[in-house]
Amino acid sequence: MFFAETVIMDQYHRFAMNRSALLSSLLTLSVISLCMLCKPVVAEEADDFWRGFHLGGYTSMDARLPRTETSQLKLNQVSMILTWDQGTRVKFFGELELEDPLAYDHHQGINTKQSYLDLERFYFDYNLNEKANVRLGRFLTPVGRWNQLHAPPLVWTASRPLVTTRFFPSSINGAMLFGSLPISHMDMEYQVYAEALKDQRQDGDEIIHREVKGARLAFNNILGLSGNNAGLNTLGLNVMSYQKDIHGSPTYHLYGLDFLLEFNRWEFSGEVYERKTSGGDDGGSGAYVQSAYSLGSEWYWITRLETLHEVDSKNADRWVLGMTKRVKPNQLLKFEFVGGSGEYEDVPRGFVASFAVMF
Repeated sequence: MFFAETVIMDQYHRFAMNRSALLSSLLTLSVISLCMLCKPVVAEEADDFWRGFHLGGYTSMDARLPRTETSQLKLNQVSMILTWDQGTRVKFFGELELEDPLAYDHHQGINTKQSYLDLERFYFDYNLNEKANVRLGRFLTPVGRWNQLHAPPLVWTASRPLVTTRFFPSSINGAMLFGSLPISHMDMEYQVYAEALKDQRQDGDEIIHREVKGARLAFNNILGLSGNNAGLNTLGLNVMSYQKDIHGSPTYHLYGLDFLLEFNRWEFSGEVYERKTSGGDDGGSGAYVQSAYSLGSEWYWITRLETLHEVDSKNADRWVLGMTKRVKPNQLLKFEFVGGSGEYEDVPRGFVASFAVMF
């Protein structure tokens, strides 16, 4: 009897040990299986994340023969653009620009004296709903059209209208609410923005601003045009307030209008701005109007008239005549002559030949 009980107890302990070992093995196999199942999922998610990145950029080169300065051949910039978009609510846009990396003139030869790095844009967009988005970071100030599309491969001329460089900051560090709303046959785009951190670096004769805030409304298809010959027709309204980053600067209030009209072979565009101080004093004004006419074979005749009135400097009235060839959808070859009055280092008068490419 005692022997039988001993055998039974021994068998029971062996069964318990085997069951424990079996359970341990099953648990180990389960963990391994789960890890093997999860690994492709994690790897796939990681692949999807990296596939959301896209790299591009643009560059341009000028040959300038100014009326009052030394002739110069210059590589204007090399801009690298990095974006991330997986079709989710969050998007990223970054642009790092190497300004004036290379120049040549007969006095200094080949030099890089004016080159510097500039973080042009660095922001995140978050989609709230179909009609509203939030942008946080550093972005181009949404004033008019030229400032938001100023990359050389996207504009008709090598020279930039004076009013778009002297009257407001080209970029700000802050937040923006933007979106689009349907109104009758039109589409209204809105942008409301405010600066959170003023620029810490002054580039050349750039004017540093602070306390920047404003809004822009753009009404697309305002004329209700239709048909094969109808193109873009947009009217933009702009308001902004800011101070110059100098002691005792008044608060300026800027009011502006911009437009774009395409019809048949013609494109007309322009911007006009009026600026007042908080005390009601004159703060200056400026405008430009530009036309582009298609000559055929991707050649375009460009004409621009512009004016700039600044309280603390002489007035400038200029004209631009030129021809632009669209070599490829991403390449522009430009020839132009800038005349009139007013001397500005970044936009000199004289002849300019330029080539711009987006990649």
